[in-house]
Amino acid sequence: MNTPTRYHPLSVALHWLTVLLMLGAGFLSESGGNSPINIHMMLGSMLLMVMITRLIVRFITKQPAQADTGNALFNKLGEWMHYGLYLAAFFILGMGALIANKRNLFAVAMGNGSVAGRAGSLGEIHQLGWFLVILLVLGHVGAALYHQFILKDNLLNRMWFGKQ
Repeated sequence: MNTPTRYHPLSVALHWLTVLLMLGAGFLSESGGNSPINIHMMLGSMLLMVMITRLIVRFITKQPAQADTGNALFNKLGEWMHYGLYLAAFFILGMGALIANKRNLFAVAMGNGSVAGRAGSLGEIHQLGWFLVILLVLGHVGAALYHQFILKDNLLNRMWFGKQ
């Protein structure tokens, strides 16, 4: 059985769509609350669907071998970084859903309700989750750049379109 050198094109597309949706929803909410909550919620809902699809695609397609840095600790950190990104993304999506439910935002987004109360501590936890995602993304990007420019193993090609 041949191990691919790149991720499946659907995995690649879902990866970059995840990036766009995550950053879009996150930075939209960081814009000082001047943007409609329903756009933030719509991006979050789309992100949830994309993340679930990503997991399914991950399990049904062949994956490239895990990237090797030549250092067992870095290899393990890379593995945990990926788990952390998934967990943190699902965490903030779950917190967002709890906030939306608590504040009646699902009904508001559908045009038949009014906003109830404030997010309170759930909002603060949701915000902390966003900061965690940003830290993990920065670590992930840093590691990819380390592979590309220090190790020169052309790792970035694995998460782009091209021949397997």
